[in-house]
Amino acid sequence: MDIFSNILGRSKRDKRTYRDLKVYLSQRYDLLKLELIEKSSQMLSVILSIVIVVVCALAVLIYLSSALISWLTLALNAAWAYTIVCAVFILIIVVVLMMRDRLFVRPFIRKFSRIFYPEKNETDTTAEFTEVTEEKGGDNE
Repeated sequence: MDIFSNILGRSKRDKRTYRDLKVYLSQRYDLLKLELIEKSSQMLSVILSIVIVVVCALAVLIYLSSALISWLTLALNAAWAYTIVCAVFILIIVVVLMMRDRLFVRPFIRKFSRIFYPEKNETDTTAEFTEVTEEKGGDNE
């Protein structure tokens, strides 16, 4: 008779363990979905802000270049004014291409790595799980 009660007790414990495992996996899946939404919205906001800054910078660059051309045509003829502005743009392009790692690649990698891999203390859910387990009485059953 002792063998049957041991088997029945183990069966109830297995069902409870299976139920707890299903709840845990369901909660982890929900957490994964929420984190995915959070990370994708952060990434989208970074990309959108970069696009807005680039568009505004291009508008400023167009207005400044036309102002510079207008000012240079007062001192020089129009052909030399356009040539000087074109040379300034070529110089800016060369400098940006030479420094593209420092200006673009490293900051983007740093920003996206902070989005996808935040500090451990911000998203450490194991401490919360341990606290909940200890409140229920732990694994002493």
